[in-house]
This record gives sequence, structure tokens and C-alpha cells, in this order.
Amino acid sequence: MALFSKPGPQTPKIDYLLILLGANDAVVPLKTVHQFVPIEQYKKNLGAIINHPHIAVHKPTILLVTPPPVDEVKLTRIDTAEGHASATRTADRTAKYAETAREVAQENPQVVLVDLWQAVMAKAIEMTPGGHPSDGPLLGSLESGKQGGLDVLLPDGLHMGSIAYKVFWDQVVPHFGGERDPEDKSGYHLPEWRSLGPVNRSS
Repeated sequence: MALFSKPGPQTPKIDYLLILLGANDAVVPLKTVHQFVPIEQYKKNLGAIINHPHIAVHKPTILLVTPPPVDEVKLTRIDTAEGHASATRTADRTAKYAETAREVAQENPQVVLVDLWQAVMAKAIEMTPGGHPSDGPLLGSLESGKQGGLDVLLPDGLHMGSIAYKVFWDQVVPHFGGERDPEDKSGYHLPEWRSLGPVNRSS
């Protein structure tokens, strides 16, 4: 079964495609993790998705999102406590994957770049007392030893919290056509979760 099918009577047309990959691909290749994707393969994968004929036929607006930064200081504490030899992700590695996503967007002019790494990092620096120098080690890296606003934005060092998701939302919304009334459910192909009945967990 194809992940993306050509548009037809039984297949909804894809108007927008948001691609956010890299946070797991950038994992440090430790013996205890299995998600690592080399950066060269990561770049090829993004290009293959963007230019796949089953996607191109829909002529969607493609939003390519960079992976957000990580809080390596916090991840070091959490990951080593869980038995890993070190942090499973580092600030510098994730930054390199974000830069690769930027390169892919530049090489594919039909793509809209959403620089989530830059947006979240800028918010983190804004939330950091005294700020953080742009010419020094990355905020959140072991080299800097400083978490700053990343401590709040990334509650577990990796996944975004509510403030970071608001940053993400503000980056994405301008690229969608027109204003949409959140109460307008016309055009939905699947029911909204609130309309579904409660799950019977006793069965």
C-alpha cells in the first residue's frame, strides 16, 4: 500500500504537506539506540519525499520544518540515568541536521522552509537571563553548560512543551491560505476526536 496515493474519487487531495524529520535521525549512534540515520541519508530521504511523484501530482504546498534544538545538558542527566553511555542527542548534532534541512529547502525552490530550530532557539535565548552570545557554544550544549530557556521549552530535553509548540504554530500558520474559523469543520475527511464516543477501557 502506497503511503501517498494519487488523487481520485476515493482519495482526498493533499493541499499541504508538512515534513518534520530529523530529531530522531540525529540520535547519537550508541549501542542502546536504534534510530540513527546518517546525515547524508537523511538529506536523500528528505529529497525523495519532496519529489516523490505521488506527492508531486497533488501539487501541494510543502512545508519543510527543521528539527528543533535539544537541551543536551538535561538529556545527559536523563539518558545516563536510563543506562545510556551519554546523552542520546547533542546540541551540535541536531544543529547540523537542521542545517541540512535548510540546504534541502534551498535546493528545492517549491518548498517552504519553516526554521523551527532557529525559532525555538531564539525564544530560548529571549527567555535566558542575560541572553546568550551568538558566537559561543550553543545554548543547551555541554560545552556551554547553560540551559537557559530550553529548560522550559523542552521539558524532557527533547520534546517541545506548550510554549515551544506555540512558537511552532506561529511559524506555520502564515503559510496556510486565508483565515480559518476553528469552529468550521467543513472539508474534514475524518471526524474530529471530540465527536467520537468515549473508549470503553473495561473491555
